[in-house]
Amino acid sequence: MTAPQPSPDDIDPALARTLQRFARLDADTATPGLCYAQRRRRLSELQARLIRSPLPSIARQDHFLAAEGREICVRSYQKKGQPARQTLVWLHGGGWMVGDLNTHDDLCEHLAHFTGHCVLSVHYRRTPENPFPAPLDDVMAVLQWLHREQGSARVLLGGDSAGGHLALAAVVRQLQEKGSGPMAGACIAALLLLYPPLLPDARTSSMQAFAEGYGLTPQAMQRYWQDLGQPRGIAAQWLTPGRCDAEMARLPPTVVMTASHDILRDEGETFALRAQQLGAPVQLLRAPGMVHGFARMLAASAAARQQVEQACAALTQLQVAHPCTQGK
Repeated sequence: MTAPQPSPDDIDPALARTLQRFARLDADTATPGLCYAQRRRRLSELQARLIRSPLPSIARQDHFLAAEGREICVRSYQKKGQPARQTLVWLHGGGWMVGDLNTHDDLCEHLAHFTGHCVLSVHYRRTPENPFPAPLDDVMAVLQWLHREQGSARVLLGGDSAGGHLALAAVVRQLQEKGSGPMAGACIAALLLLYPPLLPDARTSSMQAFAEGYGLTPQAMQRYWQDLGQPRGIAAQWLTPGRCDAEMARLPPTVVMTASHDILRDEGETFALRAQQLGAPVQLLRAPGMVHGFARMLAASAAARQQVEQACAALTQLQVAHPCTQGK
């Protein structure tokens, strides 16, 4: 029997309408003189403005921390009048090339609302101007800053799409360098990964099934991987953290959420199942009726909000069941 072919009609109607609005915005936006990366960034910013709906209960503040030869901006989100439970460092998606603090305001506000944590969104350096591992270096600098300046020995780490890849790479790097670097004694207490890209050479069923009509395309993903660069030495391992079995076996409590109608679905789920086989406390959730990037569309879709809330609840429950395991 032949499996039924996926249809755009199967996704959440609110997300379908949002994708249509984004497509019209793309077609109607003239960007003469802009290169590929600049145009994608501009469109991402316009998309975020189109559906932005601030949460009045969340306080925001920008912070700047000094790193070697650069300054990194992070934006904090916290419920007004309530002490934060923990710190969740969030890494935005956008193919390592697109996205910034503004494009992910809605998501980070909702993360703070759902978890009660102080969410720190990181504006890491983007490609192609800053090839890998520059974005990861910025993530590590923020984690080191938290550990050194605020005494935060245990932080949560997460990201959507490319940010999820960077979050996993940061854990792999921290595990490899533990005991000898500035993060000695620190613990990434848990991971929240939303539809991360993990395989530069992916040839999965979902890559074929959702190639057209669902937002992210294989061609765009290939361009993102290409512009990420080809690092050498140990950084090459960080580029594909899902293939580092020794570190995967030592992951902290991790929630992986994939989208049902996403070209990256299969590689995220393959990673989660492999990590489970290696003994890591990883919970896999598939968000039904969702497309890639749904976590950026929370102001437009109640179903998307429900899925992100479920992922946050799963992370809390997994933390309780499995305290930080990186020392094992």
